Amino acid sequence: MTTDGSTKYLRPLVIKYGSGNATTESSVLIPSDMWAAAEQLREQFQATPWASQAPPETTPDSASGGSEQTPRIELAARFLKFAAEFHPSHNQGLDTLSVVSLLFNDFCDTYLKGNDVHAVTADLLVPVRKAVINAYFVALTVLKYNGISFANAATTTKKTDTSALFRKSIEGSANMFAVFGGQGNIEEYFDETKEVFDIYEPLIRDYVVEMSAHLNTLARKPDFQSTLSKGLDVLRWLTDSESTPDLHYLISAPVSLPVIGFTQLLHLLVLSKVLNLQPGEVASQFKGATGHSQGIISAVVLAASTDEASYTANSKKALSLLFAIGNRAQQVFPQTVLDPTILEDSVSNNEGNPSPMLAVSSLRKEDVIKHVDATNSHLPEDRQIEVSLINGPRSYVCCGPPQSLYGLNLSLRKLKAASGADQGRVPHSQRKLKFASRFLPITAPFHSKYLDAAPQLVLDDVKAMDCQFNASELRVPVFSTWDGKDLRETAQDDLTKSIIEMICLQPVDWPAATAMPSITHIVDFGPAGASGVGRLTHRNKEGTGVHVILAGALEGVGSELSSKASLFDTRDSAVYFASNWAHDFAPRLVRTSCDGRTHIDSPMSRLLGKPTILVAGMTPSTISEKFVSATMNAGYHIELSGGGHFSEPMLRDKIQQIMDLVEPGLGVTVNAIYINPRQWAFQYPLIQAMRKEGIPMEGLCIGAGVPTLDVANDIVENLQKAGFAHIGFKPGTVGSIRQVIAIAQSNPTMPIILEWTGGRAGGHHSFEDFHQPILETYGAIRNQPNIVLVAGSGFGGVEDTLPYLTGDWSAKFDCAPMPFDGILFGSRVMVAKEGQADDAVKQAIVDCSGVDDHEWEKTYSGEAGGIITVMSELGEPIHKVATRGVRLWKEFDDTIFSLPRDKRAAVIQAKKDYIIRRLNADFQKPWFGKKLDGTPVDLEEMTYAEVAYRLNELLYIKSESRWVDVTLRNFVGDYLRRVEERFATKEHESMVVSFDQLEVPFELTEKILDANPGSRSQLLTTEDVQYFINLCMRPIQKPVPFIPVLDKQFDVWFKKDS
Repeated sequence: MTTDGSTKYLRPLVIKYGSGNATTESSVLIPSDMWAAAEQLREQFQATPWASQAPPETTPDSASGGSEQTPRIELAARFLKFAAEFHPSHNQGLDTLSVVSLLFNDFCDTYLKGNDVHAVTADLLVPVRKAVINAYFVALTVLKYNGISFANAATTTKKTDTSALFRKSIEGSANMFAVFGGQGNIEEYFDETKEVFDIYEPLIRDYVVEMSAHLNTLARKPDFQSTLSKGLDVLRWLTDSESTPDLHYLISAPVSLPVIGFTQLLHLLVLSKVLNLQPGEVASQFKGATGHSQGIISAVVLAASTDEASYTANSKKALSLLFAIGNRAQQVFPQTVLDPTILEDSVSNNEGNPSPMLAVSSLRKEDVIKHVDATNSHLPEDRQIEVSLINGPRSYVCCGPPQSLYGLNLSLRKLKAASGADQGRVPHSQRKLKFASRFLPITAPFHSKYLDAAPQLVLDDVKAMDCQFNASELRVPVFSTWDGKDLRETAQDDLTKSIIEMICLQPVDWPAATAMPSITHIVDFGPAGASGVGRLTHRNKEGTGVHVILAGALEGVGSELSSKASLFDTRDSAVYFASNWAHDFAPRLVRTSCDGRTHIDSPMSRLLGKPTILVAGMTPSTISEKFVSATMNAGYHIELSGGGHFSEPMLRDKIQQIMDLVEPGLGVTVNAIYINPRQWAFQYPLIQAMRKEGIPMEGLCIGAGVPTLDVANDIVENLQKAGFAHIGFKPGTVGSIRQVIAIAQSNPTMPIILEWTGGRAGGHHSFEDFHQPILETYGAIRNQPNIVLVAGSGFGGVEDTLPYLTGDWSAKFDCAPMPFDGILFGSRVMVAKEGQADDAVKQAIVDCSGVDDHEWEKTYSGEAGGIITVMSELGEPIHKVATRGVRLWKEFDDTIFSLPRDKRAAVIQAKKDYIIRRLNADFQKPWFGKKLDGTPVDLEEMTYAEVAYRLNELLYIKSESRWVDVTLRNFVGDYLRRVEERFATKEHESMVVSFDQLEVPFELTEKILDANPGSRSQLLTTEDVQYFINLCMRPIQKPVPFIPVLDKQFDVWFKKDS
């Protein structure tokens, strides 16, 4: 290029990373008049240990957060930093500042491309990110110090022009709220202080020096020597790691309160500096602020500051106040030495070192209070425990003397489920509880009566230190941690006193403090990153449309918690808005233009094109082609039960019958029992084959078990190839719900219907409460857009179904609305007119009174609301109407079927006569053995004729002139042929030429018996007894409706086909 008549040539300056053959190179074009300076910088940089010994460029594993560009951007950044730091002390007459300027511009052009350095490095390995961000600000600071500004350096202009989140805040489409954490999250909080200093030292060093000097001065006061034996020289601790005190000293309240506050103020200052805004301009974009415990003071600094000068002054007041509170609290409640056995026991049970504050999570408030009251009943007044912090619906902190809290923890420990304990087959109400209790790393019982004497001492200090805050200074609402009210209105008389009492005496109600409506983003200024108050707040706000950003963390947690990069990213697409479940998933009313009719619109209706009611696969109710086709023709989704189809021809014929009865365009969904390997083996491939043949097979629901991820992936792949529209699963536990979520995540293009019924549902049911597993997994379910969530658990009317469609049901659990996409009906439709059950059966179902939700587990021990739980043929609990037969079933479950198989025979033989009598009197499957005079006998005591008559009696419904099932007709035909074979004296053709001859069996039976008169007197041989048993056990036919023999398999005979 030509400038001022002289020609300047551009030459590539190559910087190398690594050594030997394993090197990475980066180059930048340097004008000839800067070449000497640039070359000298490069040569000296290449001689540094980092540049010569760095590892070669690789493609890091994606799981480690790396990227192919990592080494090159790090190389460019480190060279930029080297040049910037070299300039003031080693320029030796060379124009190194111009080179720094050029390198900085090139770095912005090549890597940042108009975005922020935090956003560009967000996917890099954390050590690389720290190095690159630090290098950027080192160079920027040097250039700004020397009066050089650049259009490429986004931070030299108002960042509201470039930060997408702040831009949306100004536009009004995003509403931010600031939160500041308190003590007790982690012991190593000072690592965070050091990290922010190491990365942003060029921006904040002057502030750190001034604040550290201020704290140092306070720590030297005689009143505080006893609580600060190792001083409070934060700057020294930051710059000399060897001087940093031990953790025990750092977590003490006199140290942790001011240092944690200092760290939060650093994060806030960094935000202001990086955005190139005054603190007041940053604060103006927040709709409100609050702080958890001591964090309320940092929130006041945010709200009260206008420019850097006021921010510095307010920071000193805040640190003075935190210093006074921490020291006076510790003086009022001195640390004590605990019995070593208590310490050892607590640590060995993963409950931490006993302290004055105990966090309890995942327990209901009433349970916590009950155990606190029980513990207090054994304690004197001056050793009592208080529930001092409400962190969320199931998250609390108790305060008191460490030994008292240790006693509380011992009582809680008795309720706690062992780690890894499998309670899947224990009724929900009888389980050990899954919760956590741990001592917080803190040395004073804040928010309790034990600090009653502290506020006045602190107020005296405040007066001496002149560190008062006034409510009139707050330019942004700051909300009380006690009652959630705006301190500008409630603390007008004495804001400082209100703050002190909030921290020392008053309980914390965190949900109330953060209840400001219409907020879209909560910004957490630490401490503890993903372990701090941001995660706690996310749990409380999940599903309400509020997203949490960790302003003090370089790493986030998936879509739940974003890192600080979200505050600076310039791309509109980078602004993440969290899901509002009530808005995103609640049903809507829509009108179809074709007919003007109003319909309910939900993810289920959009997937199926049908109303939000699903008729579940039930054996035998949805085996009937008449009932299935009637439901389909009425416009509803129904699952054809595969459980009652024992062969490929049976299922194929049934589907064809349904197709003949339904309107064109409707498809069939089959419910297949996964844990029945024989049926699954033919049904799963058959439905695919039929779909490929052009039969409208629409979906598959996998019942009774969720396959492993690998197996499920294969199933989904095959179904999609065949053209299936959806697949359904019926998980029974939290673990299996998570399996379905994993399947959905692995197969994002396949719609998945998750049918949740819990333990109260009719028919087969789990041991689970209906609500708790959904409360635990709803967020994860909704993170998978291909999951359609359906609820089934005794639903049947508007009053009980509507709250589950709208999501209002979850309000009583203090959770955001959790809408279901559809409702599953089972028992409700069994009484429908089109149902094939007898009217007397339908009436028996209607006559059941039912029970309230909290009483359904009574069915495990006996009748409740007309229902009893028994163990089905699949070994799973099943609800049945408490008829005589089912009550007998329950009796046998308790007295016979629960015994080990090798011990059953003796009990059965001892009770044989009783069992037979009860079978014949009360059960739908009578004892098969019977003489012509009606006397009960064993099979081997019957003649061939008596067996034939008994079969016709039990398998043919004379009043309706039909067989129970066509396969049982064939069973009789095979037995009659056996009779012919047994008594034939010469070879001849069987009289049973075709099974169709047996449509009315009596005449042919008599002909065969008359032709073989010996059959009327001859008892069954041992061989034919076994033959008969084998006929009964044939898998290709409907299970026999009688009990042929009492053996170790009695439970199979008894329960089969139930």
